[in-house]
Amino acid sequence: MARTFDCEARPRTTSVWAPVNDFRWTRRRMSTAVAWITVVVSATSTCLSWFAAPVARAATPPPLRVAHAAVASDNPLASAAGLSLLQAGGNAIDAACATALALGVVHPFASGIGGGGFAVVYVAKEKKVYALDFRERAPAAIRPDSFLRDGRADPALSATGGLAVAVPGEVRGLGELVRRWGALPFRKCVEPAQRLAARGFPVSWRLAESFGQLAEKKTAPPGAAANAAPLKPDPVFETVFERILGGKLLTTADRWKRPDLAWTLDRLRAGGADGFYKGEIAAAIVKAVKDSGGVMSAEDLSGYTPTDRTPLEGAHRGLRVFSMPPSSSGGIVLIETLGILSARYPDAAALIKLGRNSSAYLHVLAEAFKHGFADRARQLGDTDFVTVDLAHLTSAAYHRELAARIKDDGVQPRDSYGMPGGPAALHRDGGTTNLCVIDAEGNAVALTTTVNLGFGAKVVAGKTGILLNDQMDDFSLEPGVPNAFGLVGSTQNAVAPRKRPLSSMTPTIVLDGDRVKMTAGAAGGPTIITATTQVLLNVLDFGLDAQAAVSSPRVHDQWMPEVLSIEPDIVVDVRQGLEKRGQKLREIPRIGVANAIVRTDRGLEAAAEPRSAGAPAGY
Repeated sequence: MARTFDCEARPRTTSVWAPVNDFRWTRRRMSTAVAWITVVVSATSTCLSWFAAPVARAATPPPLRVAHAAVASDNPLASAAGLSLLQAGGNAIDAACATALALGVVHPFASGIGGGGFAVVYVAKEKKVYALDFRERAPAAIRPDSFLRDGRADPALSATGGLAVAVPGEVRGLGELVRRWGALPFRKCVEPAQRLAARGFPVSWRLAESFGQLAEKKTAPPGAAANAAPLKPDPVFETVFERILGGKLLTTADRWKRPDLAWTLDRLRAGGADGFYKGEIAAAIVKAVKDSGGVMSAEDLSGYTPTDRTPLEGAHRGLRVFSMPPSSSGGIVLIETLGILSARYPDAAALIKLGRNSSAYLHVLAEAFKHGFADRARQLGDTDFVTVDLAHLTSAAYHRELAARIKDDGVQPRDSYGMPGGPAALHRDGGTTNLCVIDAEGNAVALTTTVNLGFGAKVVAGKTGILLNDQMDDFSLEPGVPNAFGLVGSTQNAVAPRKRPLSSMTPTIVLDGDRVKMTAGAAGGPTIITATTQVLLNVLDFGLDAQAAVSSPRVHDQWMPEVLSIEPDIVVDVRQGLEKRGQKLREIPRIGVANAIVRTDRGLEAAAEPRSAGAPAGY
C-alpha cells in the first residue's frame, strides 16, 4: 500500500475539490465519452514509465493523435489539469495557466509559483503572436559585489539562500495571460493545482530521482570559494523536502500531500495574483528571504510587473518561426541555427540526403550551435538595460556569413565563432519545465517556467509552501569564469537592481500562414536551446511525427567548453565520424526534456518526453 505523506505545517483547507480528471460535461465538438477514452489511453500509455525510471529507452511509440485540442507537459497530471480547463470551456491560455500551476505542485524541483518564465502566445482571432516576459527581477537593494568573497565570485551565494532569490514573476505573469486572452476566470485555472496539493498525488520517477540527487549534493556548489562558510540550511525546506518520516526520501511508491501550498493556492484562487504580491503571502516571502541573508523587500514584490516583448521572428522552409527575445537567449540561438542550416542547405532534400543521425549532419549542426552560443556569450542581456543588435543577429545575411565559415571536415578556432565582442562571463540555469497547448479555435501557447537550479534557492517561504527560486545565479558574476554548466557570458548580463538575468528558455511557435504548424520547448539549462531546435528540425526538415521528433537522439554544443555532448543512442560509427571531423565528444545521459504539438492534415499530434515522466492529453 502506498504511503501518503503530509509534509507541511498548515491544516488542510476546508474547500472541497473534484478530482483533477473529473472533467465537466461540456458542449464541445465531440462527445464526452470520446474525450474520456482519449484521456484514459494517454494516461495508460505512459503509466509504467511514469512510476519507474526507465533503464533503457524503448521503441518510440506513436504520438497522441487527437482531432481538436492538445496539451503536452512534463507530467500527466499537469497535462490533465490543462485538458480539464479546455473541457470546461477554456482556451489554450487558460489551459497553459492551469498546467503551469499544476507542474509547480507535482515537480517542485523544476518550477513553481516562486519562480518565473516566458510565454509565446498565438491569438487566432487576431492572427497575432505575443511574447510575455515574466522572468524574475533582481531586488532593488542588490549590489554587483553581493556575491563576491575576497574579491572573487562565490557560486554558493548565488545558488542557495536568500541572496540567490530574485523577485518571482510566475503568478503575475500567469494572471496577466489569463486576464488578456483567457476565456475563464483566473480562479478556475488555479483549482486543479490546489486539488493536487490538498489531496496529494503519486510521486513520479523524476521527482523521486530529484530527491535522491538532492540528498547527494549536500556539499558546497562546484567552484565555491575555498574559505566559504558552510551554508545554514533553511529548516522549513528541510522539513518539507527532506526530513520525511524519519529521514526517508519520497519514492515512486508514495503519495505526497502539500497542504501549505494548497492553502496558498486557495488564497490565489480567491484573491487573484494580488494575493501573492501583497499581504500575508508577500510578507512570508520577504521574511524567508531576509532570514536567509537576502535583500528582497515588500516593495520589490508589490511593484513587480511582467514585460511585453516583441517576439523574435525567423523563417525556415517557408514557415514563420516565433520565439522569445532577450532576456531569453534561446530565441536568438534557435533562429541563428535554423538560419545557418537554411543558408547552407536551401533545399531540404540536400539536408535529408546527409542523414538525420549522420556524422556529416550532426557536425554541421554542432558548428551552427557554436555560432549561436558564442553570440549568446558575448552579446546578450536584458534589453531593458543593455543594447542588443537583434536585427543583425536574426538577419539572413548574417546567417549566410556564419554558414560560409563552417567546414565539412573540421572545426574552427574558438574565437572564430559568432560575432566578435567583449569578454565572456558567467551564466547558468537548470531546473525548468515546458508546456505546449493548441486549442480547437487555433490559439496556441508555448510556455517555459523555472525556479532555476534544482529546487531553486532551497528556501521555503514560511508556512506558504512556496519554494523560492535562485535566479540571481543566472547573472554574470565574474567575467571569464565558466559556471557549473561550463557556460560563459558577458558584462551585458552583469548584476544590476531590477534587472532580469539571461535565460536559456526557448518557448517557440511555428506558423504556416495564419495557422499554427507546431509548438515546442524544453527544460534542461542550456540544453533547452539545442533540444528545442532539434525537435523543430526533426519535424520541419526530416518529416518525423511529433513523438519521433522528441524521442530521437540529440547532441549539444554550447561553444564553451570545447566539447560536443552526445546521448548514449548515438552509434559508434557516427561517433568516429564526428571525431574525424575534429569534434571532442562527451557522452551524457540526456540532452534536454522537450515536448511538442504538431498540426497535420489529420489533426494534432502531441508528444511526451521519454527522457522524463511526461504525457500529453487531448480530445
